[in-house]
Amino acid sequence: MAAIRAAPLRQLNGFNGVNPHMRLMATGLRSFSTARPAAVQVSKPAQAAPVPSASQSYIKGTVNDPTTFPPPSAAHGSYHWAFERGLSAALVPLVAIGAVRHGTSGAIDASLALALVVHSHIGFDCIFADYLHERKFPILGPVAKWGLRAATVGTLVGLYEFQTNDVGLTELVARVWTA
Repeated sequence: MAAIRAAPLRQLNGFNGVNPHMRLMATGLRSFSTARPAAVQVSKPAQAAPVPSASQSYIKGTVNDPTTFPPPSAAHGSYHWAFERGLSAALVPLVAIGAVRHGTSGAIDASLALALVVHSHIGFDCIFADYLHERKFPILGPVAKWGLRAATVGTLVGLYEFQTNDVGLTELVARVWTA
């Protein structure tokens, strides 16, 4: 190994008066500084902060208390995330079945229409909750939420009428696709 390392140094002997950084980079040395660190005098050794024991607990009822999580309850929205993900996953086979067997089953059309409308309603409701919060927009927030509810009901009524009195949702998509 020493013979391998000595060969580049012999070739660089002519660079002694030139740039010392070039010589160090050419030999593959990573550090340019070879000086020792300056001596530092510490007056007192550092100690870690004392850890409070169970008997020396902090004062309860302050801002330092951890947030308590309520128990899961369907009435307060803790199961909505699972419902939204299940609905999104159910849309994949519904769309595939609707594309393959278009117009043959009213149940497939109805379930696809209902799933699409509920999925869209939940998505827009999340957008309104995030960006048009009632605390920041006391008039526009509730108006947007009630407008979304009215549009959802109107869409459901329109899809029901289209399903019962016309060709249905999947047949419409198939006809538009082949037109």
